[in-house]
Amino acid sequence: MSVQIATANRLTDGIVVFLGYDGEWTRHIDDARLAEREDDIADLQSEAESSPHVVGAYLIEADVSLPEGRGRTVSPLSYKEQIRAFGPSIHPAFAKKAVPEHFDPRTDVSAVFMNGI
Repeated sequence: MSVQIATANRLTDGIVVFLGYDGEWTRHIDDARLAEREDDIADLQSEAESSPHVVGAYLIEADVSLPEGRGRTVSPLSYKEQIRAFGPSIHPAFAKKAVPEHFDPRTDVSAVFMNGI
């Protein structure tokens, strides 16, 4: 079933959030309020855009499924929104490893001053 959900970024920390049924913003897409009918979609958009707690609110199209043994699962249809909802598209095992010394300041260099400044 294809539905619309509201997404935005929380003002306090920029985290991607979704508008829930209780009118609160949640980080969990599975808790997002679903709108399928035109009047429900208009209400959802109006409520999302008038919220003072988020920035950049807009509606996205999503698919809802009910896997056996689990609650409902909401998945955005566009690849961009999948990345916003679920994180990077690379498997963590293949990500670049941290190099601790990479950001350590060098001690064998000094500042260069031009014209005594």
